[in-house]
Amino acid sequence: MNSILSVMRKEFRHMLRDPWALVTVTFGAALLMVLMAYTFSADIKNVPIVAVDGDRSPQSRAYLKHFANDVFFDIVRWASCYEEARELVRSGRVHAAVVVPSGFAEATLRGDQGQVQILVNGTDPTVAQQIVGNAEAISANYSVELLEQRLARVGFSFDGESPLFEFRVRALFNPNLKEVNSVLPGLMAVVLAMPALSAALSLAREREQGSLEGLMATPIRRYQLLIGKVVPYLLLGLLDIFLFTVAGLVVFGVPFRGSVVDLVAASGLFLLANVGIGLLISSLVRSQMAALIIAGFLFMMPPINEAGIFHPLYAMPPDAQMQAMVWPATHYVAIARGIFLKGAGLSTFAFDALFLLGMGVVFNGLAVWRLKKKLG
Repeated sequence: MNSILSVMRKEFRHMLRDPWALVTVTFGAALLMVLMAYTFSADIKNVPIVAVDGDRSPQSRAYLKHFANDVFFDIVRWASCYEEARELVRSGRVHAAVVVPSGFAEATLRGDQGQVQILVNGTDPTVAQQIVGNAEAISANYSVELLEQRLARVGFSFDGESPLFEFRVRALFNPNLKEVNSVLPGLMAVVLAMPALSAALSLAREREQGSLEGLMATPIRRYQLLIGKVVPYLLLGLLDIFLFTVAGLVVFGVPFRGSVVDLVAASGLFLLANVGIGLLISSLVRSQMAALIIAGFLFMMPPINEAGIFHPLYAMPPDAQMQAMVWPATHYVAIARGIFLKGAGLSTFAFDALFLLGMGVVFNGLAVWRLKKKLG
């Protein structure tokens, strides 16, 4: 025990000798999470579009008025023809164009389908899909208004205040469907990689400087050395958890309905798995740069692309789903969202917690074995 405490004290002294690195791993990580949450969870609205009223009728004006009154769209220009609108979309000055051709009113009054064209800039598929979805919703609402007018003309009355059925939607756990409420707990899996990365770099630095061989020449055992190096970064990561939670509550208003103890326990398991991966990587390479490149790639890219933060797992191909279940971040994202939004306990995610524990034991064990094989 004394040997482990000695290594821990040495590691803490290394941290304090470089205060900027310590601040980066703690407050810098919290700032990174805030910036990423702003970037990835910004609700899209006031999308600039151009409108073309080729019919110039009360019906076409009523239809385009729906776009003007919608918070998602912002009609920044009224073009005189299709070619002008298309050029505005092509140049990037607007994201879409709504073109109502001549004959729109005549077709709708006659009972035929009125033709409307939506030109969308497809270079940003995410925005383009939302533009199409909102345009379809506006068009559907206007179609209902036209149907009511036709029924009224043939003698059927429709009481808009008494619909045929009542349709109620209730979103559980996230009533306002705020994207940041889902994104921010997931981003914790990304920024919590910084303490694990620091642990990997610490071991690689000592190997590169030659001080690791000196430590191994002392009576200290290999597992004691690794435990002494791991614990300070685990504590640093748990401090980050409190900073992240406070930032989510204060800056974004993300609800926290679960238990702090459950969140700390789950985060400790996730950090243990990540630190084990980092230590194993640093035991395989001989330079800090190599450890930084490999560990940085493994800790950052898979969580962003495959952990379910932005894309649901069920929407991925089967092979991608199997690959996603290998990464610790996938399991931590599920736990963090459940604790934050649902108020679920850690027992609800027993499989994910046991998976993280198993990964932590396996990878830290492999790191100890590799260190023995390398230097023993």
